[in-house]
Amino acid sequence: MDYSCSYNMNIASLSESQADRNVYEFDLSLWTLLKHLAEIHPREVSEQFSLPLETVEALADATKYQLEFLSSGVILSFKLSSPEKTYISHLEQSFDQTCLTPSSDSGFGTAYWLLMGKVSQQDINIAAQTFGVSVNLTKIVSQASDNQLRNLACSQDMPFSFRFSSELVREILESDEQRVTHLILKKHQQSITTTGGGNEL
Repeated sequence: MDYSCSYNMNIASLSESQADRNVYEFDLSLWTLLKHLAEIHPREVSEQFSLPLETVEALADATKYQLEFLSSGVILSFKLSSPEKTYISHLEQSFDQTCLTPSSDSGFGTAYWLLMGKVSQQDINIAAQTFGVSVNLTKIVSQASDNQLRNLACSQDMPFSFRFSSELVREILESDEQRVTHLILKKHQQSITTTGGGNEL
């Protein structure tokens, strides 16, 4: 399945929302990372995400085609599992605009905060739904500079957790195209209503 097919399928599952290609690609990157971890550290992934080893093995064997089904451009599949106040407090502190952010800031952390900043500047409420965080966080992120967000990424840990039932992972991986749209909608609905747990990525 090509990118446009998978992307349009996710748009159809939440017709009232407009999917964001950058959100989709970031979500796909996180699933790709988790697949890689499942390949080399299956038991750790099983324990951290409360996934049966059979599901971890299925994730490790997943094709790009299957990972695209798990990814969304509307609702990010993962959310921060650390208290938001940690990040809000950091952004509320005075910031030296001439501060040079360490070169180690590259990676998922920086990409996450810059993406949230971009979406939040367009609409803080949509951003809160997309990332599974409070409007308080998206509001302060929308007001932060890129340099502040890079500094945040290299200063604070960023554990991620699933926003939906882990049982859906294997269901989606093993589903056919006729049933997967229903499962994607179910995943989105659970992501919106679930506050998340402590399973870390």
